[in-house]
Amino acid sequence: MRLSVADILARFHEACLERCGDSMRPEERKALQSILLCRTPAMGGRSYRCSHCERDHFAWHSCNHRICPRCGAAEAREWVAGRLRERLPVAHYMVTFTLPSQLRELCRCDAASFLKLFYACSSQAIKDVLGERRHLGGECGFVGFLQTWTQELELHPHIHYVVPAVALDAKGKVRFPRDPRWLASGNVFAARLKTLLLEAMKREGLVPSCGFDALWRKGWNCDVRNFGEGANALKYLGGYARRGPISDSRILEVRGGTVAMSVRNRDAGVLETRRIEGAEFVRRYLQHALPQGFHSVRYYGFLHPRAKAKLAAVREQLGARLAARSDEPETPESPVPMLCPRCRKPMEMVAKLSRAPPWERSIPKIWARRDRRAAA
Repeated sequence: MRLSVADILARFHEACLERCGDSMRPEERKALQSILLCRTPAMGGRSYRCSHCERDHFAWHSCNHRICPRCGAAEAREWVAGRLRERLPVAHYMVTFTLPSQLRELCRCDAASFLKLFYACSSQAIKDVLGERRHLGGECGFVGFLQTWTQELELHPHIHYVVPAVALDAKGKVRFPRDPRWLASGNVFAARLKTLLLEAMKREGLVPSCGFDALWRKGWNCDVRNFGEGANALKYLGGYARRGPISDSRILEVRGGTVAMSVRNRDAGVLETRRIEGAEFVRRYLQHALPQGFHSVRYYGFLHPRAKAKLAAVREQLGARLAARSDEPETPESPVPMLCPRCRKPMEMVAKLSRAPPWERSIPKIWARRDRRAAA
C-alpha cells in the first residue's frame, strides 16, 4: 500500500523534533500538531449507527490547515470554478517574481514581515509598470499566489500573478496592450521590484546577510508568459491555494528511514527520483507553514473585492456577461446520507462528539496516546 504524506509526517516527526525542534517557528509546530490530529477522535466528529448491520461508525473532523495534505481539495476546486466563471474575455499573462537566494534566509527568520513586503512591493511593481502609457496606461486588476517551495521542498519564495491584459484609464475607459501577444518585459518588472523591495527593506531595518550592495549589483528574475484565456493558469495555481507542497502521488517509497519522491527535471522534461532522510522530509515540509493570518492569495486593482463597480464597468465595456453556475435552475439539494462502510446502507447520526480540550491536543499528549495504544 502506498504511503501518504500524512503517514510520513506521523512516522518521522519525532526524529525531526529531536533534531531541530528548538529552532522550529510556532506556525511550524502548529501545522505539525494539526496534521497529526486531522481526522482523529481528538478533533471531534459525529457518531453514526447502521440499522442494517447494527454497528457504530465515526466520522472525525478535519483540521483544515492550509498545508494539511488531507484537507482543502474541495475548497480548491470550488475556488477554481468561481474564478473560471469570472474570467474576462481577454488574454491573460502569468507574471512570476522570484527572490534572489540571498534573501531566503529572511523568510526563515522573519517570515511575516518579509513576505508582507515582498507581496506589497511586487504588486506595486506591476501597477507601476502597467500604469505606464506604453504598456496599459491605466489601473489593471490581477490575482497573486504565493508559493514557497521547489520540487524538492526547499525554501524558494516566489509569487505568481495572473494578469488580464486590460486596464481602466483615468476616464473610466478600457485600454489594451498595443500588441495583444505582449504585455511587458520581465526585466522591467524585475528592476522595479528590486528598487521597491530594497528601499522598503532599508526603511523596515531588514538587513540581508550579504549586504545591500551585492543585491543592487545582482540581476533579479521575473518571468512573463502568455496563458491565452487564463484557464490553465488558474487551474494550475488554484491547486496550491489550499494544498500542501507535495501530493501523495509523488511519494514513491519509504525504506530504511528515508523517503523517495519523484521530482520533475524541468530542463530535461523528465521525472527523476530523489531520496532524503525522513526527518529532513518533515523539516522541509513544515518550513512552508505560513504565519498565522497571512493570506497566500491576494487580489488587486479592479479584481479586489472592494472594487466591484470598476469590475462591472470593465465587463460592460467588454460585453462580458458573468457565466452562469449551471444551465439548470438552482434547487436546494437534500443532504447526502452517510453510507455504512460495510453494507453500504444509509446510516443515522446518533451523536455529535466534541473536540478534546487544548491541553489534550498538544504534541506530547499525542505521543502519550500513541504509546498507550502500542502497549495495549
